[in-house]
Amino acid sequence: MIVFHNGEDGGAALSKTLIPSNALPLEAWHIASIGLDVLLGAVSYGASGVVVVAEGSEAPDYIEAIQAQMQTGDTILAALGYGGNHFALCGAAAMAAQVASVQAATAVAKPATFHLSNDKRATLEFAVEHLAKHAPIAKVPEKIALAPKAMWGNILVNQDKCTMCLACAGACPESALMDGGEGALKPQLKFIERNCVQCGICAATCPEQAITLEPRLLLTEARKKEVLLNETEPFNCISCGEALGTRKLIDAMLGKLAGHSMFQAEGSLKRLQMCADCRVVDMMSNKHEMSILTGKPIE
Repeated sequence: MIVFHNGEDGGAALSKTLIPSNALPLEAWHIASIGLDVLLGAVSYGASGVVVVAEGSEAPDYIEAIQAQMQTGDTILAALGYGGNHFALCGAAAMAAQVASVQAATAVAKPATFHLSNDKRATLEFAVEHLAKHAPIAKVPEKIALAPKAMWGNILVNQDKCTMCLACAGACPESALMDGGEGALKPQLKFIERNCVQCGICAATCPEQAITLEPRLLLTEARKKEVLLNETEPFNCISCGEALGTRKLIDAMLGKLAGHSMFQAEGSLKRLQMCADCRVVDMMSNKHEMSILTGKPIE
């Protein structure tokens, strides 16, 4: 059993408190540094749980964040068969009671030997794999549902709405979303679940609102592989044949601009189906094209 506290009011309060013999107090510079990587890492090393002492000097946002991390950790451990509550956040006065409660939680049968690194994501992956490997249940689930804003998850793409603009792939900070690459015969959207941190930038960026987040922890090797989320037919310039985009994207654009006053002239919508070079050539070769500067036909 590990009891984390800060070096100020937390440490001072514990110095006046009887600490149970089965609890190991450890000072942290700030209890906000005790994240899910430390919590699950401690359980992987053989601790039955972790108690974090907070005496009130911490901002409420830090307390909420730690509680959310503890909830996620207990959800994962419960799904893997480790019974009881493994984590608690309390004041020094309630520490002994919380230690007794957490001590009753199921511990891992074989302590881990990996090192907790500064790469929190890598530490979490090692910890989860170790806990799943030595889980006290006959069959480990393939996936664990998590609360919203969890740090793992899948994304769901509504293929009927998606126009394959790939704005999501360009915005993804973790390279979880990507295009099909130069070798793809069709425009593709691919996804690697292992890289996804559920930041929600892809969903916020999508102009069609076609992306939904699915917080979960996938425990199979599929999380490390590329998954095809969507693909569509390419669209080529109707004049020269150069790749212009996707058919769904062009069709959606034509549908939205068909009634616009700027595209009522003959050939205006047709030019939207051309590349930039062919569009200019078509405009200059049309003797009836009106100049937006003079209001007269282009000569």
